[in-house]
Amino acid sequence: MLPHLATAGHATTTGFNVTNLIILVVVLAVLVPVVNRLRRATSERRRARWAEEERQAQQEHPQRDA
Repeated sequence: MLPHLATAGHATTTGFNVTNLIILVVVLAVLVPVVNRLRRATSERRRARWAEEERQAQQEHPQRDA
């Protein structure tokens, strides 16, 4: 039997790969702003909910904070 030679399509690479680095940079460039926008929107909704709950609690129990 003849030994199987690795071809460009089957060769495994180890170490630094520029193509993978470019892919990583592009993915991060897309995901980071999306995640930041999602975190900001979630935080704003949470703060609004807390403010509404606090307002309702003060209306229900006005003497508690006096």
